[in-house]
Amino acid sequence: MARDFTSGNPAKVIFAFAMPMLIGNLFQQMYSTVDQIIVGNFEGKNALAAVSGSASVQFLIFAVAFGFTAGMSVVLSQVYGARDYERLKRVFSTGFIFVIALAVVLGLFGVLISRPILNMMGTPAEIMDGATTYLRIMFLGLPAMFLYNMYASVLRAIGDSKTPLYFLIVACIINIVLDYVFVAFFGMGVAGVAWATLIAQLVSGILCHLYVGKRVQIFRLHKSEWIFDKTIIGAIINYGLPSAVQQSIVSISMLFVQSFVNSFGADMMAAFGVSSRIENFVTMPLMNFAMALSMYAGQNIGAGKEKRAIDGVKATMVMQLIFSFAMAFILPFVAPKLIDLFGLANDPDVVRLGVMGIDFSSKFLFVFGLFQALNQFHRGVGDTGFSMFASLCMVFVRIPATYLMVYILSFGEISIWAGMISGWVTALAVNTIRFLTGGWKGKAYVQRTDAAEA
Repeated sequence: MARDFTSGNPAKVIFAFAMPMLIGNLFQQMYSTVDQIIVGNFEGKNALAAVSGSASVQFLIFAVAFGFTAGMSVVLSQVYGARDYERLKRVFSTGFIFVIALAVVLGLFGVLISRPILNMMGTPAEIMDGATTYLRIMFLGLPAMFLYNMYASVLRAIGDSKTPLYFLIVACIINIVLDYVFVAFFGMGVAGVAWATLIAQLVSGILCHLYVGKRVQIFRLHKSEWIFDKTIIGAIINYGLPSAVQQSIVSISMLFVQSFVNSFGADMMAAFGVSSRIENFVTMPLMNFAMALSMYAGQNIGAGKEKRAIDGVKATMVMQLIFSFAMAFILPFVAPKLIDLFGLANDPDVVRLGVMGIDFSSKFLFVFGLFQALNQFHRGVGDTGFSMFASLCMVFVRIPATYLMVYILSFGEISIWAGMISGWVTALAVNTIRFLTGGWKGKAYVQRTDAAEA
């Protein structure tokens, strides 16, 4: 069901929209988390490291398609806020054709570069074959993944965060069952969990496609309405390219970080992979409150309600702070038990490293939350070029800071997490300056001067 963000209490509206999206993303995180839990318990530490070590390479290719999907959602939310339904259909058809075609090209490219890029990252020989196999299968499934993510972005842009959740829950259950069957019964190892994920993602994408085609009137297109509008694709690229570059830059930085991790050996690779997976679950609410703010801001800017968009920023930041401080208190106590779930109870060095990283980064979650809120606000109001700049600043601080701590100052494994936090602090600083100085104003795709402030 579509939702209007231009009225009602900002905090309540953003929270209500974020909750289904949060639950959905938590289930989506279950895909790769279950992969790691299953291979960790049935195949051992090296198989777990193979899955974990390929994550940063996946994200590099996924980031490009994610960026253009984000650009599509920015345009959709603003057009929907302006109530221009005919243009909304053209944006949907153009964006759909573009994003899916891009995903096919990137998927094939990813298959080709998998082993060379893992070699370049210094992946240990004992996990190279497993990491390559997992990565190639995941890239084959890229179009299926983006069929779901594209539809999820479309529905969220018009205020419906519940429908994608329902289909994702079904897919997650399928993934868990197939993971267990393929690994525990068929002995397929790393390849088994990859194929299980691909099949589950395809199911969620097909379900979303059928639902939108039959139940969402504004996106029910006749054959003549499936067009590729060059003007609209220009707008999507204009907003999506900075997002794609931003996500790619972040993912490239993760390749460097992963190479730093690899230099410490398989124990650190497994520890970093598991701790990152746990941290992803913890930071997911912070990211989803921020993503909800992006859609909220887009609709309100499209409707000409700038003050209401700013009120949404304030409400979101309060929610970010409350959650961050709660997690900073809770995480250090539960981290060892969470790591044990991955079958690592008999690897004390891996557990020690994982707990150390989680404990350290949890103290700075509030920085991550505030930076995400401001960055997503800038993206929602159309200031995507600045979002890219903020990510550049984050990366250009994180990589040299981590290198300095690892190779020059010899601070050891904690350097990986300390470098990450240095990037968060930088991103928060530049986003705060942009927000307070009002540099984001006038960047929207839909310009409105006739709407009264609510």
